[in-house]
Amino acid sequence: MIEKRFRKMWEQLQGKKPHLPHFLTEVHLQGIRGINDLRVVFDYPVSVIAGGNASGKTTVLFGVACAYKVPGAGVKDFVPSTLFPDYRPTSGTREDPKTPVIVDFDYVTPEGRRSMRWRRLKGWNRSFMGRKNASQPERLVYLRTLSNLSNPSEVRGVLGLSRSKTPPDEIALSASQIEFAHQMLPFRYSEVVNLSIGNKSLLFASQELGASYSELHMSAGERAILRLSQEIAQLDGALILIDEVEAGLHPWVQQLLMLHLQQLALRNNLQVILTSHSPVVLDSVPPNGRIFLERTEATQVVVRPPYRDIIQNALYGRSDHVLNLLCEDVVAEGVLQGLLDVIFPEQKMKPDSVCIGRDTGAEEFPTHAAAFRKFGQIDSFVFVLDGDKRGSKAETRLRDQAKHDTVFFLPDSTPEIWTWKKLKNLSPEEASIHGFGTDWLERMNKLDVVYDSASDSSSQIAKTKLSNFAEDQGHQESEVARIVGRIEARRRQSDIQPLKDGLINVLLQWRTGLE
Repeated sequence: MIEKRFRKMWEQLQGKKPHLPHFLTEVHLQGIRGINDLRVVFDYPVSVIAGGNASGKTTVLFGVACAYKVPGAGVKDFVPSTLFPDYRPTSGTREDPKTPVIVDFDYVTPEGRRSMRWRRLKGWNRSFMGRKNASQPERLVYLRTLSNLSNPSEVRGVLGLSRSKTPPDEIALSASQIEFAHQMLPFRYSEVVNLSIGNKSLLFASQELGASYSELHMSAGERAILRLSQEIAQLDGALILIDEVEAGLHPWVQQLLMLHLQQLALRNNLQVILTSHSPVVLDSVPPNGRIFLERTEATQVVVRPPYRDIIQNALYGRSDHVLNLLCEDVVAEGVLQGLLDVIFPEQKMKPDSVCIGRDTGAEEFPTHAAAFRKFGQIDSFVFVLDGDKRGSKAETRLRDQAKHDTVFFLPDSTPEIWTWKKLKNLSPEEASIHGFGTDWLERMNKLDVVYDSASDSSSQIAKTKLSNFAEDQGHQESEVARIVGRIEARRRQSDIQPLKDGLINVLLQWRTGLE
């Protein structure tokens, strides 16, 4: 399966990273295109920058394009004066603001770690953080922005090739370049040729089944793949920058492209940085390869921590017809799963209608809720906090963002404390039915004696005891919490009934809304 291929590739690339001769580790932008102070760290050889429109993705990509001196490039290529131009008319009063701008870089180079700064006051200049006789690191850089031969002036320029009396130069793509395309496209080429006169060029393809045509007759996806094949398949040690990599590509082809880009990065010592709106592209790199930008209500652009799947799916298009429950940790998730094990059959609902997400602290809930509201997803989220968050600032801020009556609390102060108490109240029959040993209560009492005199907080003590007990019984902590949640959900007098009733009410409203 392709998921296994991705995981294997992630491990290989992460292992390769310390041995790459060149690696851009960080870019820091100040005072440019509405970005006041943004630090972006690159931790994986293939990074995907995601975020809403106007969140700064392309600005970061263009900033990165200025990091290196590119062999063979012109003096106006890969410099901020070209990539961040200003409108400065000789007449009239309208012009872009003249603001100081700083773009800092940190690198790994063959000579060791280096830093550099581009700064604009009256004009752009470089500095090297006090290092004398320093120079900008050299590296091949490839930058691709959106271009699908849809711009009329671009089409007219290419058509000029056909009117030239001089035959165009013809350079056939190599086998490795064509093979890169073959791994993603549904047909095979017998030949692909680049026709060029001066700085104008046009691809011409011949398929093995006989069809021949220029790229004027290619789909946007076919042209994008062939152009990438031509331009990056043979680069070595380069920095590859691609804006909106998914443009014109079917989701399956997006997956294949991301897999083969990572294979190419592994083979050719590449660093790849992409921007994307596609959840398929995001899922194709590990969490430390995902960079989420967000423009806050205060118009600041910030980097959010890599979102857990439930949050990523909501913001990038995969939460339709699913109600999402967001809780704090794995034990809370287990308790909720136990509740749903009882609720689903009672209400005749399908388990796949609800998704539980966790491992996100309660202090982050209000920020997530604000993002869900911004992207029109707040109606599909329910927030379940630990009991000790009642009356907290996090609750107040969350209620300001969440939909009415979608903020709930687990019983007791923490789910670990609650689960431990309920475990000790099981009957021998219940313990036996659910796979606990006959001496389960004796083992719990011994753990109480060992840990109850510890100096840790009560919540930490409960976590430790529950972890030890679960391991002793051959279970995961979440499994024990799920068992207890299921048992308590069936007790009419249990203190979890208010949460169960609240969730049923939300689920019924959700189901009615879908119908």
